[in-house]
Amino acid sequence: MADTQPKEKSSHVIPMTVNDLIYMQLQDFKAEFRNGIDKLNERIDKLDARMDKQDARMDKLDAKIDTVRKELNDRMDKQDAKIDRLADRIDALSKKQDAKIDRLADRIDALSKKMDSSTNHGQIITVSAIGIAVGVLLSMFFK
Repeated sequence: MADTQPKEKSSHVIPMTVNDLIYMQLQDFKAEFRNGIDKLNERIDKLDARMDKQDARMDKLDAKIDTVRKELNDRMDKQDAKIDRLADRIDALSKKQDAKIDRLADRIDALSKKMDSSTNHGQIITVSAIGIAVGVLLSMFFK
């Protein structure tokens, strides 16, 4: 029997030149390069989004810090005012105490003068008594 296989159709294959091969490789390289750029842009966009979130968080923290700083300054101002009022009260009390101490010192000086006076009188009386006693003794011995 005879072979009944269909005959293959002959196709014309156009041989590739070096330039064609280089051109195809350049096309593939361009596609890979564009794909890489797209992926890089996606990564950069994600990074930008993260950075934006971080910036927003930083802004919130800055706002909180400013709020806390203002509250702290207000509290410190109130404390300073209280301290100033206390210092004024202490000064007033100190002046009152100084006046009382001055009056007490004046009274002590007055009492001291009285005591000095009475001591002087006592000394005069003592000297007089001694003088009289010596006079009596002299008159007894020399009579």
